[in-house]
Amino acid sequence: MKPTLADLRAFVTVGELQSFAAAAKALHLSQPALSRRISHLENQLAVRLFDRTTRSVALTQLGQRFLGQVRSVIDGLDRSVIDLHDVAHLEAGDVTIGCVFSAVHHFLPGVIRSYREQHPHVLVRIIEEGADEVLASVKSGEADFALNYTGMQDPEVEFTPLLKEPFVLACQVGHPLAKRRSVRWEELADYPYALVSHASRNRVLIDQALAELAPLPRPVCEFRHISTLIGFVDNGLGVAIVPQLTLPRQPASIVGVRLENPAITRTIGLIRRTGRSLSPAATAFAHLLTQASRATASPRRRLPK
Repeated sequence: MKPTLADLRAFVTVGELQSFAAAAKALHLSQPALSRRISHLENQLAVRLFDRTTRSVALTQLGQRFLGQVRSVIDGLDRSVIDLHDVAHLEAGDVTIGCVFSAVHHFLPGVIRSYREQHPHVLVRIIEEGADEVLASVKSGEADFALNYTGMQDPEVEFTPLLKEPFVLACQVGHPLAKRRSVRWEELADYPYALVSHASRNRVLIDQALAELAPLPRPVCEFRHISTLIGFVDNGLGVAIVPQLTLPRQPASIVGVRLENPAITRTIGLIRRTGRSLSPAATAFAHLLTQASRATASPRRRLPK
């Protein structure tokens, strides 16, 4: 037995209005067409749903029981259709974005502000983690997509480059190196400096690039997160190697100086699961992120040219 949705809607409408004439009008059907639908449903179920006379129509006991069950199904289906429409047109729904710690403050505040202005009823969830955790959140489906600098070689994700940024030396404005056009890595031996720890993928990039240089003195401090490195510099404890975009725009107490021989860069990209379509909410957010990356403003102080 496979009652059609049209037959079930006809039954619910007649049962609620207790009138074939009123139900036919509500469904934009002729009364004979509506009667055929009810008869078809009763024949399929082998149950009499209505007691009919020339003057009235009433639900049978089984019809009353069936109406309560079918009405909840029809109502649920209607709500699902409405919800789907709202999500498709960004009038509801949610989007989950992964983002490495070192890119959160540069990219997301402005993009979230623009997104909220355009789609105020969509919930935005942010997963801020290290590079490996962010990559895992995309592969597991926890995040719709993410901003990351790893994943280019992973067949489970698609990596779309957004921008390339250098690693720079973060200094207080009064530091002897702050007015330099560039600094060579070996010059760090003359100053206390800090790095991210080996738990960070940023450290992997740095160590790989410096593998052929003479070993540098050990850093005086290692931190797990770039934001803590910035705090180390801001408190006058030394200099630090950080990605350029992590330099604070305000206040102007910290500047970035280009590091050379070698210059080290990382590519920030948008990663998503291979072969998976983004939801409308995620597509709209990804579009704003792409626009923001093209119009990326410089940190608080431009690097010397």
